[in-house]
Amino acid sequence: MNSHRKIIHLIVLTCILFLSLIIFLTYFQAFRAQTIVRNPYNRRLWEREEQTVRGNIYDRNGVILAETLINEGQITRTYPQNRLYSHIVGYSHRQYGRSGLEAQYNDDLLGYTSEGAVARIRDRITGEMYKGNHLYLTLNHQIQQKAEELLRGKTGSIVALNPSTGEVLALVSKPDFNPNRLIEDWTSLVDNPQSPLLNRGTSGLYPPGSTYKVVITSAVLEAGNIDADYDCVGSINVDGYILTDLGGRGHGPVDLWGSLMVSCNTNFAKMALELGDAKIREISRRFKMAGNLNADFNIQGSRFPYGQTMTETEIAAVAIGQGKLLVTPIHMALIAATIANEGYMVEPRIIKEIVSPEGRTVGQITINQESIISPDDANLIKQIMQAAVDDGTGRNAQIAGIKVAGKTGTAENPQGESHAWFIAFAPVDDPQIAVAVLLENEGATGGAAAAPIARELIREALKRGVLD
Repeated sequence: MNSHRKIIHLIVLTCILFLSLIIFLTYFQAFRAQTIVRNPYNRRLWEREEQTVRGNIYDRNGVILAETLINEGQITRTYPQNRLYSHIVGYSHRQYGRSGLEAQYNDDLLGYTSEGAVARIRDRITGEMYKGNHLYLTLNHQIQQKAEELLRGKTGSIVALNPSTGEVLALVSKPDFNPNRLIEDWTSLVDNPQSPLLNRGTSGLYPPGSTYKVVITSAVLEAGNIDADYDCVGSINVDGYILTDLGGRGHGPVDLWGSLMVSCNTNFAKMALELGDAKIREISRRFKMAGNLNADFNIQGSRFPYGQTMTETEIAAVAIGQGKLLVTPIHMALIAATIANEGYMVEPRIIKEIVSPEGRTVGQITINQESIISPDDANLIKQIMQAAVDDGTGRNAQIAGIKVAGKTGTAENPQGESHAWFIAFAPVDDPQIAVAVLLENEGATGGAAAAPIARELIREALKRGVLD
């Protein structure tokens, strides 16, 4: 009897082991297989890539940003523009893996999608090397060049978007690197305290400073019962904390319009306290703080790390873009674009189309947008932002013959000098470009340091035609 019981126990144990193995294999195949296959350090993947001509990457007009060269059987991935697109295009290197679009769209570039399966079978039969798909980006090479030139010698980022389509026209991060020199420069890149491998435009997180007053203004307009009339004396006591305006100077009598124009910290703190934490959280989350921007490329989520209750000092800090609030430059460009686009936030897009080796389009940009605030409120904020450039803190963004709307920001930085911000769009009557400029540790105001850079980029883009 005991021997029968032992046999039964052994059978049960064996069944459990087999069942566990089946569950593990099923889980691995269903949830982990693709992650392992696509891991840039997977040797089999690299061996398979040696038999493939990786697809090219182009700007919107066919300028080559990345290509595969074959010389006496040796395959080399090269980047003709050197460091100009290092962060957004990234690199594909057997020793150092992949980054940027090279990593995210690896399957497309290698032709491993379902669309490329037939072509791969044909190439195997004919004995030719496999060919991957080509990526055409929304980036405009001339605008990208101008953005890089304007940011040269500084630390930070410039992002330019088409506000009605979400197409990224330029995205520059400094410091940068040359993807053609990874072997020579890798150690110095990794050891550099300025983190040149970091894409500050999509992954850098910074307090937005006064640029966030655009979001708070939206909440004030929606509430409709906030007393915006205020006699600014340069400081305000918030639960024992003295919050001041820039330089401690008062602005005198201001209303909502005037407060955004001259960037009055104390009135925004007062209005935010009247709004209350629930409305501050709601408008922030509606503008996708701590949410997903649903881009077709990787963007670090901005942070609004406040729970169900906020203290008065936290409310006042958020009102002026400080506290625990952190945003990426591309997110602030999207906020500017939302105002330009009558309150609709468009999902950011960088892939214009994916084209097969035979020239067939196998994937195209889709335009998706969501209503964030009403068109009436957006148009009023648009007028105030134009006034900020005409007569307020954004005067350095003025362009003769072109109406520009903008908002300055100077964000306190616990680790060093203040960050300089400027967000803008133009022309006001028919917005074609929205811009965010972030200068890290600049130690100057956004109006003095960042607004002139935005002005020159907007001028260049409109002169050339942003969609050309």
